[in-house]
Amino acid sequence: MNITRYGKPCPLCRTPLLVDVYQVRSSESPLVQREQINRRRCPGCQTARPEQWTEVMRDHYGDA
Repeated sequence: MNITRYGKPCPLCRTPLLVDVYQVRSSESPLVQREQINRRRCPGCQTARPEQWTEVMRDHYGDA
């Protein structure tokens, strides 16, 4: 199941990041078995400063 939730503040503007998460659940248990972060987003910074956004995300999280 894919969900979006708020994460840590954006390193550039301090707005909470939107985090796209893939959750794996078992049919035998209501609990989440595993989570994988697919993408972190800050709509303002991604569109206004794409080069700086990519560099900062690579430095902080190892991805862009």
